[in-house]
Amino acid sequence: MRIRFIRARETWPLRHRVLRPHQELEDCDFPNDRNPDSFHLGAFEQDELVGIASFYAERNEQVKGWKQYRLRGMAVAPELQGRGIGRKLVLVALDHLEARHADSLWCNARTRAAEFYGTLGFTSVGEPFDIPGIGEHYVMSRQVLLPAPPAGG
Repeated sequence: MRIRFIRARETWPLRHRVLRPHQELEDCDFPNDRNPDSFHLGAFEQDELVGIASFYAERNEQVKGWKQYRLRGMAVAPELQGRGIGRKLVLVALDHLEARHADSLWCNARTRAAEFYGTLGFTSVGEPFDIPGIGEHYVMSRQVLLPAPPAGG
């Protein structure tokens, strides 16, 4: 599998298929997609796009950090979920965010994805909330550079 930067428009088919199947394809054009500080990653097997994630310079007052980025629209082809594709997308993004001197990454995580984000060092912030037509979410965040574990433990 190969991870590389892609254009916002390239994310639409997988966003539509996995995240917004009951909406129009054009509804997968998210605000901030084309902002100069935004970037999009794609995971490819052979030449097929099988995973996507978008990252925006966007603040959330519930999250600590002076240079925050938001993860939005992460999706993996359903038949390939559970194979580490989403994990690799986030890890590549964290390296890129470190180079941009970002200090925190946050997302609105669907409740069914909260455990996945927890394995990547994200913690929930505040109470769960509902996004109409999509479902219950948690704000989850993590430092871009997590502190090293204590010596000897």
